[in-house]
Amino acid sequence: MRVIIMKWATPLFILAMSSLSSAHAGDTGPAVPAPIQALVNDGAQIRYLGADLGVNGWVTIKGGQEQYFYATPDGQAIFSGILFNAKGDAITLQQINTLRGNEGEAIDRIAGYVPTTDKKETTVAVDTAVNPLPDFKDPATLLKTAVKGKGEQLYEGAVSANWVSLGNKDAPAIYTFIDPECPHCHDLIQDIRKSGFLENNSLQLRLIPVGVLSEASIKEAAYLLASPAPQEDLYRHLDGDSKALMVDPNANTQGIERNMKLMQDWNLEVTPFSVYKDKNGKVKILQGRPDNLKKIITELR
Repeated sequence: MRVIIMKWATPLFILAMSSLSSAHAGDTGPAVPAPIQALVNDGAQIRYLGADLGVNGWVTIKGGQEQYFYATPDGQAIFSGILFNAKGDAITLQQINTLRGNEGEAIDRIAGYVPTTDKKETTVAVDTAVNPLPDFKDPATLLKTAVKGKGEQLYEGAVSANWVSLGNKDAPAIYTFIDPECPHCHDLIQDIRKSGFLENNSLQLRLIPVGVLSEASIKEAAYLLASPAPQEDLYRHLDGDSKALMVDPNANTQGIERNMKLMQDWNLEVTPFSVYKDKNGKVKILQGRPDNLKKIITELR
């Protein structure tokens, strides 16, 4: 389905704001329907848009991609897309601007909105295929998982975790648990950043953010997971920009908590911690900063 997504821009027409219900910062409104909650559980940021035209609205944001959902008051039906009134006014756009007025820079940043110097308004037409909801495994799948080795189970856990990718998505992947405030994690990422292996498609680094060092690192990890440009923001963070990973007080941290639970379940006590499969399909584990990146590359390819 193709719809118009409004990218947090100043509206193209005068808005009648008095008719709108207000969505306060961090407010998720009434009970969130299960399909939307599944996205939130996977780390999407969520904000309540209000109740207009008899329906409750929410926006979810992950990886800079917004999705708009509406539910009937009885919760028996939900739909996604842009809400219009009978006059053709885009109610969703009005709700977004109310939300921006309440939350300001924080909500702009996670949605990837960058104000232009000439104050021009922007709208973007994009394909809005809804992100797939988590698969609910049937008993047969669970049985197969139960008989797999621990290394394979750990690897599959990392694959299903909430991660952001650095490098080409088709390159061989390494999954690495990192804390945004961990200096050893910084060293590992900088080593790979300077190696050229990301640019020549020898390696893809899939970072699994956690927050084990401080409350701030949890919020930074949540922002990194939701960022529309995680590689750029992370590099700025490594280069000393203290505002590159914004600490949003209203950030949803469920995706980060899920990553941290995975670490806890496997008794992983250090970051960085990496897991990958070599070219023969054997699971390899690496604690800390690798001494020889070239050796890892030969194992991957």
